[in-house]
Amino acid sequence: MQRSHGLKITLFTCLTFLANLSHAQQIPEQLINWPDTIYTNAIIVTLDQHAMNDDPGTIAEAIAVNGEVIQAIGSANELAKMRGPDTTVIDLGGKMLIPGFIESHTHPFSTFEQYLPERELALPHISMGVQVEATAEETYPKIARYVEEAGIKPGEWILIELVPNPEKGIATVWDIAEGWIGTPDPADQTFTREGLSRALPNNPATAGIRIVGEPDGLVKRNITHNEVEILREAEENSHDYYGSRETYDTLIADVIAHQRRALQGLTGSHAFIVFNDIGWAKTNEMIPGLEETVTALRPDIRNSGPRGILGTGEKRSWMEQVLKKAYPTPIYAEAVKKGFEYMARSGITAFGSRVDFPYQLSAYHYLLRKEGRLPIRHAYTYEFHRNELHSPDFVENVYPFMGAHWSNGPTSGNRWLWNHGIGSEGAWDTPEIACLGPDIPGLPDVAEEAKSRERCGFLLEGQRTPEIIGMHNAIMKGWRIAGLHGVGSHGMRQFIGYLDEAVAQGPVTEDMIREMRILMAHGTMVGKEPDVIAGLKRYNIIIPMQIRRALTSEPNVIDTFYGPEGYEFLAPMRSLIDAGVRVAAETHSAGPPDLLFRHMPLFTTRTAAGRTSAPEESVDRVVALKLFTYANAASMLAEDYIGSLEVGKFADFAIIENNYLEQPESELENNKNLVTIVGGKVIYQDPDAPWRIMN
Repeated sequence: MQRSHGLKITLFTCLTFLANLSHAQQIPEQLINWPDTIYTNAIIVTLDQHAMNDDPGTIAEAIAVNGEVIQAIGSANELAKMRGPDTTVIDLGGKMLIPGFIESHTHPFSTFEQYLPERELALPHISMGVQVEATAEETYPKIARYVEEAGIKPGEWILIELVPNPEKGIATVWDIAEGWIGTPDPADQTFTREGLSRALPNNPATAGIRIVGEPDGLVKRNITHNEVEILREAEENSHDYYGSRETYDTLIADVIAHQRRALQGLTGSHAFIVFNDIGWAKTNEMIPGLEETVTALRPDIRNSGPRGILGTGEKRSWMEQVLKKAYPTPIYAEAVKKGFEYMARSGITAFGSRVDFPYQLSAYHYLLRKEGRLPIRHAYTYEFHRNELHSPDFVENVYPFMGAHWSNGPTSGNRWLWNHGIGSEGAWDTPEIACLGPDIPGLPDVAEEAKSRERCGFLLEGQRTPEIIGMHNAIMKGWRIAGLHGVGSHGMRQFIGYLDEAVAQGPVTEDMIREMRILMAHGTMVGKEPDVIAGLKRYNIIIPMQIRRALTSEPNVIDTFYGPEGYEFLAPMRSLIDAGVRVAAETHSAGPPDLLFRHMPLFTTRTAAGRTSAPEESVDRVVALKLFTYANAASMLAEDYIGSLEVGKFADFAIIENNYLEQPESELENNKNLVTIVGGKVIYQDPDAPWRIMN
């Protein structure tokens, strides 16, 4: 930080509180609104100056909480006068107290699943891993051999995990998923429904990636959730190429995870699976109209229905709707509660995320009915249209039929759970394969490959899927869009052009879209092209930045395909702020107590994995803090309630280990959350914190 902030102490009090204590003593005690808790002897960073600059606003010594809201902020001496007979006073011993962190874009469902029992199977099945050979034709006999050696009975369902084989030239999941199975042109598909049917003529089966996670040669009969029979042991030297069993709970592991993602970015990572004839026929019996639905939903994979192919979202829906039984709502709700409490370890007091399946929303409301609150606040978007196997007509028309639900943050639902639009993420314009279009040609020797791998054109006429049509119909009926991928400069230009068309078509107007504050996602290569910046400002679009992913994943892509010129597009936070574009931040993680301190400093140092990229786009540490607090509250339409510490706002804050404002820049990552308080209630306390705060 460029300057030191002197201590500014200002007292704010509620109008209902009497300023003169001697006069208050003449009033009956039951009429006096004493604070429940006073936190004192602290460095309180209010961020009540909201502009994206290095002014942290009022720095106070004490904060008073009454019920769920902040009653007063000021000096220790002044707030001591507010203490009532039942007020608890917590001496924080000089620790720093800041607004609770807000995560604008994350998907905590895998965190919930850590707290769930094994799911009951709706469809008992065989799971097996098969490391592919050099060609699909060489792989089919291997599948048949494993089935014969395992003694699998005719009619048993078989789910096959196809494992990469670098020694045979099939190095990554991309080579299998989009190289062998999910090819746009049917003529290019090598691992086919017909080939799998020849290998397994007597069993319904699927084969692909990201479906069961078994290593090469392991064959299991999955009878119930706790009854598994090993039919064939794994092959010697079998490897897990997915890293799905690892947990990333340290900085080093976090970097490794992002480097692994970068490798996938150069080669892709989509979970296509293909059925054989028997499996496809049986699935169509379970989900009538599936073949026609899949074909319509995935026009990018021509004739995907007749080819028996499911992509990522459709595959997940199939597993949810066919393979496993639904959890009873109370069981899933308990896992949700534990997952939210885990997120609170990081000082996260609110977050934004999509809802993929209705049972997730049911769990939230179950907790609200049972306990009257959630552990932390949740702004959600609907994404039912993408992750359920609905008909194209449903996907295109569900939101006009429902009518827009969002309005103004927590007032559109309640203070714990509110809808702030629909999500429509999709696989377009994705980090590591961003749409840069004409803005940068690519290095001469790889220019054609650079352009061919970019995800562009999803909004072009003739290429709009039912999902995109559904998103369009939602906007035209007043829905806000939140979480739409906005990664590359030309991808954003296309989206801005689409909004121009929507306004020209009507009835939606430019003012209506401005009021929506459309929220994009990721923004890692959004660049700073003048026409794009002008469009972002014209439509009041919010660009969040996933900074660690930008600085660890994108440089590998830039160096390979674009050269030094590509760094002009890399996470240009300073340029966007200076130009007046609305910005936010995201981690895309639920994470441990130091999560935010892994990410915030990257905005100031622009250094990750030992490498500094585009340092001219760095911002002050206070700006970084505002990004994960006030700016993210605004991204969820809730800045009037959360995101800064001000009288009347919710008492959502974190107590952290070190003085974030005064730490040397080189040590900013050396910090962690000690206590998380949401709505005046302690949700998390570090076991090593120097005090215990009781609710």
